[in-house]
Amino acid sequence: MAKKIIRSDKVTPPKAPLSPAVVSNGFVFVSGQPAFYGDRQIAQGDFEAQMHQVMKNLIALLEEAGSNLEKVVKVNVILKHSKDFAKMNEIYKTYFTEGNYPARTTIAADMGYDDFLLEIECTAEV
Repeated sequence: MAKKIIRSDKVTPPKAPLSPAVVSNGFVFVSGQPAFYGDRQIAQGDFEAQMHQVMKNLIALLEEAGSNLEKVVKVNVILKHSKDFAKMNEIYKTYFTEGNYPARTTIAADMGYDDFLLEIECTAEV
């Protein structure tokens, strides 16, 4: 099966040299999603708003690929500030079915864009 590039008109296109998502061998690999919406707008300094926007972006790309959050097998979360870990967990768990959480890694790291408070990437079955 050849790889297929996935884009969604619901997700701000990246300026970086990457595909928003790629389907290959029965999986969709979603690139790290920032909290952009509209014309590269972002809720500056509002972690909760950014977290929900990131999840909306992931959901849109998963749906475009023929998948959904229930089929996610692995998530990588990158936080700008480790102090946001508890808040991230609180919001994160509302998007998944309890007991059916995907594998996950969470790290704190400097982000490529000063206003980003987090970024999330995932892999899901199609």
